Order: sequence, then C-alpha cells, then structure tokens
Amino acid sequence: MKDVYKMTVRFDLTDARERNLAEFMQTLDVKKYQSRNQFMIDALADYVDLQSITREQHEEDIRNIIREEMRACFAEANFAPQPVTTALSAEQQAEDEQDILDDLKLFD
Repeated sequence: MKDVYKMTVRFDLTDARERNLAEFMQTLDVKKYQSRNQFMIDALADYVDLQSITREQHEEDIRNIIREEMRACFAEANFAPQPVTTALSAEQQAEDEQDILDDLKLFD
C-alpha cells in the first residue's frame, strides 16, 4: 500500500457558502491547478501558512508597503521651487529689508 492519507470532504448543499464552494470545485480548471486534490492541498497549506504569521509580521508588511508607496509618490513629486508671482510694492520691499536688518542686529 502507498504512503497515502485519504480524507473525504463533504459539502452541505443547504448551506450557501458550502454550496458555492462545491460548485467551484466542480468547475475547477484542472489544467490550471493540476488536479482538485492538488488545489485542496495548496489551499490548505496556504491557509496554515497564513495562520502562522504573527501580528508583528503583518504590521511590518504593512509598513513596508506604505514606505514603498511613499517613495514612489515622492519620486514622482516635483519639489522644484515655484517662482513668486506677486511683486512687492516699494514700501513692502523696504519694510522687509528693514525687518531683516533688525533681525541681524540681534546677533551683535
């Protein structure tokens, strides 16, 4: 006898979720997934793997995704200085220059 463990899976067709899963399994593309058996093994393995991931690992994955998205956004952003479009009046210009001189006197 082969080293095989067999298991039967039953679907309750009166339960909407189980009925949908049963219908999915009946229409499963075996060329894509090799076989129904292989699909079930892969699905179960993926589920078990996901259950073993800790909250910290999930949080770190989320942080990495956010970092990558922010880098992409900043790479696309244009941070070149924008030209000033409003001209100061002579009075405002003189006032600004005086403010700068007054501020510089604080360093004496």
